[in-house]
Amino acid sequence: MLTDGEVPFRATRERVGDAVLVHVAGEIDCTTADHLSNCLAEAVGAVVPPAPVVVDLTGLAFLGAQGIGLLLDHRDLSLRRGSALVVVANSAVVLRPLRALELTGVLGVRSSVRDAFLPPAVA
Repeated sequence: MLTDGEVPFRATRERVGDAVLVHVAGEIDCTTADHLSNCLAEAVGAVVPPAPVVVDLTGLAFLGAQGIGLLLDHRDLSLRRGSALVVVANSAVVLRPLRALELTGVLGVRSSVRDAFLPPAVA
């Protein structure tokens, strides 16, 4: 049970073959950013390139600027290690700020976890 002032947040990770899937629920803001950063760092360290780190944000109720910055930072870390970071989002809470900042392509946004494991479409 949460007390007043505590923000509901949960991040878990699991291995899916060589990939790592991170499920995030609750709110990502300045009070939860460190926890998310640690979880993403562990995922980036555990993935076997070129498999992706898939970050499932379908359980989010709020995505703040600090959370977006963390996604970009860990995307860069993933790329340096030879992997991609793919974001799964299907709600306005997440999609609205990512679209406003023109980051949906940069973060490889997919609408479902299943779609995140499919190879990227060739243009």
